[in-house]
Amino acid sequence: MIITITLNPAMDRTLRIEHPLQPNKLNRAASTSVEPGGKGINVSRAVKALGGESVALGFSAGSNGRAMKDALTSVDIHHDFVDVPGNTRVNVQIIDLDGNHTEINEPGFKISDGDFLRFLERVEHYLDNNNIFVISGSVPPGFPIVNFVELIKTIKKAGCRLIVDEAGALMREALKFEPDFVKPNIFELAELVGDEPTADPDQVVHSARKLLDMGAQAVCVSMGAEGALFASKNEPEVLYVNCNPKIYDEGAVGTGDAMVGAIANSLDKKLSFVDMAKFTVATGRACARLAGTEMATLKKVYEVYETLLVYTV
Repeated sequence: MIITITLNPAMDRTLRIEHPLQPNKLNRAASTSVEPGGKGINVSRAVKALGGESVALGFSAGSNGRAMKDALTSVDIHHDFVDVPGNTRVNVQIIDLDGNHTEINEPGFKISDGDFLRFLERVEHYLDNNNIFVISGSVPPGFPIVNFVELIKTIKKAGCRLIVDEAGALMREALKFEPDFVKPNIFELAELVGDEPTADPDQVVHSARKLLDMGAQAVCVSMGAEGALFASKNEPEVLYVNCNPKIYDEGAVGTGDAMVGAIANSLDKKLSFVDMAKFTVATGRACARLAGTEMATLKKVYEVYETLLVYTV
């Protein structure tokens, strides 16, 4: 079973306008949509689109939180949120006619120590060593890093596999506990290891190996239209995967989350390292073709899968 954790979930509102965004003027939306969001929830949505099953854990608050849970239930995504005071945040994405994205994200609500302890108790219900946990996305305002560390320690102590998609200090803390997979993009990777960001696979491989030295058991570095690079302590070769022709981002929001969902689904299905790498890139690039945070179906993923090229670096 795949268990996703979203500590700072949201309702994502997408507005589409039929002209470039004009500051200080009235911009009329041609269409609008609202769906549950936050990186972990997006991972659950990706897993569902790929034919897998997951349980989404996190915090829920107020009328927005109730709407979030109802929306997940309506698409048959299992969830087990801890209800807390406040109101789940709303993130707004504006997409213009040229496909340009403008995002405005609310900070979210604070979590008390008591609420966090209740959440840890909820997590303990899922500590089966056959389960795969995914932790991704921002944390609530004022969320102590010691609580983040305690969450990771709890999961790893139970022998569960762990995928982490975080940046900065959160990822550095996570690396101390040897997560089974991490998925930085090229900018997050560069910041973590002190290198310059680049999409050159021959350079990215050196930075990825630094993450392995820092504790990661395996790394997927996402590089947008340039594909992704995969390295593992348990594999003799580093893989670089991309599609031919390249697919450029039309709906870049959520493509990284889709890749994490594909990694989790691949681990759950016990795919080989090379098949997992191909499946992950195909999923991300298939989602890049779609609007907003829509997740690609298996049919769309396999259309991209057939165009993939795999290189050893």
